[in-house]
Amino acid sequence: PALKSNWLIAHVMTCFIGYAAFAIAFGISWMYLFKQRDTGDENGLLSHFPLPRILDELNHQLVMFGFLFLTTGIITGAVWANSAWGRYWGWDPKETWS
Repeated sequence: PALKSNWLIAHVMTCFIGYAAFAIAFGISWMYLFKQRDTGDENGLLSHFPLPRILDELNHQLVMFGFLFLTTGIITGAVWANSAWGRYWGWDPKETWS
């Protein structure tokens, strides 16, 4: 019954979206670093990247989005655990390491 809860679905989806936003922000951070070291070659791959200020703003928005969703995921996970097992946190090794 614990795995058939709507709280579990909400927990998994919000955490997944949050981690996906952080992964995309990581990739954009690498793009930003490469673009900062750009030599100005107009035919290179880096010429197709957006300007560093645009990458920086996009990265900031993605980190804020990811933080919101991961925070929501932690809260829904605690609510799900309370409804399934009667406690928000049990210090189980799987809980602690994840």
